[in-house]
Amino acid sequence: MSQNNLFGIACKTCRRRGRKCDRSLPKCNNCSLRGTECEGYALRWVDAAPSKGKSSKEHTDTKSRAIIRQQKLSILMNLGTTSDDLGGFVNYYAREISEAFYLGHGPVETPYTRHVLPMIRSVPSVRCAVAATAACHIANRLEDDQMKRQSLHLRLKATELLREELKGYPEGPDLTCLVCMLLLAQLDVCSGDCVEFETHLKAASTFIKQRGSDGTERGFIEQRIAWLDVMGATTSSRMPHWSPEDLAATLNKFWTPSGKREWGFDVFYCPIDLFEYIADITVLYKLEPDAIQKAILLGNAIKRWVCICDSDPRRHMVEVWRLGTLLYLIRLFRLPSGIFNTANTTTCIFHHARAIPSKTSWSYSISWPLFQAGLLLSPENSQIKAWLRNELYKNFCALGCFHQKLAIEALEQTWRSGKDRQYDLSSVDFPQRKLIL
Repeated sequence: MSQNNLFGIACKTCRRRGRKCDRSLPKCNNCSLRGTECEGYALRWVDAAPSKGKSSKEHTDTKSRAIIRQQKLSILMNLGTTSDDLGGFVNYYAREISEAFYLGHGPVETPYTRHVLPMIRSVPSVRCAVAATAACHIANRLEDDQMKRQSLHLRLKATELLREELKGYPEGPDLTCLVCMLLLAQLDVCSGDCVEFETHLKAASTFIKQRGSDGTERGFIEQRIAWLDVMGATTSSRMPHWSPEDLAATLNKFWTPSGKREWGFDVFYCPIDLFEYIADITVLYKLEPDAIQKAILLGNAIKRWVCICDSDPRRHMVEVWRLGTLLYLIRLFRLPSGIFNTANTTTCIFHHARAIPSKTSWSYSISWPLFQAGLLLSPENSQIKAWLRNELYKNFCALGCFHQKLAIEALEQTWRSGKDRQYDLSSVDFPQRKLIL
């Protein structure tokens, strides 16, 4: 077999099972011979080690170009495999995107697998939204302008189809429409332009609050929309659409047998309690920016809060979020460094972050708290800045989510200005872009 028809590394299935892979494209033949479904190849950037006879930079550039060629070849050979030319995008979404942030236990059974993928064949708007999302991720990762245009075309098509479907539901959207709204809102975040992010978010939020539930298992869409609403408000000037009472009602629906609220690993990147603290801080700052004593009370509660975790990655990730939430509070209310020992808190957050393996679901899920810590870094923290910049860029290359790149640009602007603690995200200079982590 020609080397041009081989991928650079073993497929996911063979690597996970420790078996020999023939690396053929578009799928591994050894998996077929064993009667096993091939999960495809990990289309991720890999680190390049220098070889003798070439400088490190030359070798890295050569290796990177080779990786890009392999990625493009593998992707293009998997696209356009069905009559509507969207099958390849759908497969890419299922393989590369639907599991990217999954933090649950056991087999990968994400809410996207349970609720979104079954709709792809029967709901045109959802199919186009999924394809647009896949095209956007690919375009960002490979810096492919043609793929960007295709993603935009598919997004517009999904929006048109959604509008047509809404006309058929005079009493409001059904579950399929809500799924499409969620996908389009998340696509706006991935692309970075957020053209209709607020429109989709507000429409879905209003419908869910009127109906009382979205009808999915554990209210996946309801929880996810609430998450996007609150986190979007942390990096913009707007007030969350969900009031503290709405949010509490949503989060209080899910309890464990032991009587504790259930953390939706597949929806939230942090425990429910910390998510509520983030919402409380955001609302308090927007209503009472000078409420220092109330802010300190919230900070003390966050400082005392403890979560018992069953694994090292989760334990480190939870601490990153706890410390990042505290730093978010410190930055917004410009609290004196001595109140919560800002320098030590910043040191601790990066200690826990570095203990999390790079390019994993755990590391992809901590961009927001690391960004909050990055905004408070002083000029002498050059090594930590370099590590953070590199970590966010690796996430961008692996995931294709443009907000990771925007976060780097925002941090660079802040570090150049030297006014970290007075940084106002609502005034950041990103023409036609909006940062939502």
